[in-house]
Amino acid sequence: MMPNISIIILTYNQEAFIEKAIRGVFMQNFRGKIQLIISNDASRDRTHEIINNLLQQAPENIEIQYTLHPKNIGATPNMYDALKKVKGKYLALCEGDDYWTDENKLQMQYDFMEQNPEYAICFHAVAQVDENDNFIPDMQFSSIENRDYTALELYRSWQVHTTSVCMRTEVLQNQAVKQMLKNPDLLYFDTPLYMAASLNGKMRGNSKTMSAYRRHSAGISYGANLKRDLKHNIYDRTIGNFYGGKIKDISRWLIFKRSKDNFFESLKQHRYKWAFQYLWWMLCEYKKMGIYILTNLK
Repeated sequence: MMPNISIIILTYNQEAFIEKAIRGVFMQNFRGKIQLIISNDASRDRTHEIINNLLQQAPENIEIQYTLHPKNIGATPNMYDALKKVKGKYLALCEGDDYWTDENKLQMQYDFMEQNPEYAICFHAVAQVDENDNFIPDMQFSSIENRDYTALELYRSWQVHTTSVCMRTEVLQNQAVKQMLKNPDLLYFDTPLYMAASLNGKMRGNSKTMSAYRRHSAGISYGANLKRDLKHNIYDRTIGNFYGGKIKDISRWLIFKRSKDNFFESLKQHRYKWAFQYLWWMLCEYKKMGIYILTNLK
């Protein structure tokens, strides 16, 4: 029988966090069948050992599909591989260093999607915690409201967190996702995946906080990085070219601004190879560069 919902947990070297991520799934008061897909990207610490110990404690309604990759393939290819294993009607996600905090999260989202077939995805507010699970006061990952959202909103501000999403798996068959899967080097998989849901139906936010995002120095999006930001430009260009319109305008501006900042930072550090690459990106976005120059001449 097809699972009611599939859950993907991606992990790599997260021995300090992975147990809490998995237990957040095990504690769910969900009345249906769950497929839990855990994909370990060749962790070199005790992550594999911890997962193996936890597998014996899975509730009866959870079928676990655990993959330990023999070599590291990277976060985005790891996600793509996990997506191929999805069998459920709906899909939920959780990174190995984050966790769910509400035992009714899955059932609430499942009920909403079943009762509202015009929606392709729903998501909720997410708290922020530090490496020691201390909640960061007055600081949510994003302020999600009880309303519908657009793909433009999701792209303009990184506000939908992976731990909050429940989406119809039919979204995985649309053209936006197929285009995304062609690029194994895409820096982030999350926002493009959620934006793709807009091609299948409406997108709904919920202000209730039901999961936690952990901020720590090992996170993939933490801090600035010249090498990573080049991939970020490719990521923005891929999204802009697919959707066009206002989304493309925003993508071009983001590429230009990031390239401008990193161009001057590269010169400051005497890293001329990087400066040349960012200068190329700036010239590619010459219209936005012109706007920037005219604005600063005033």
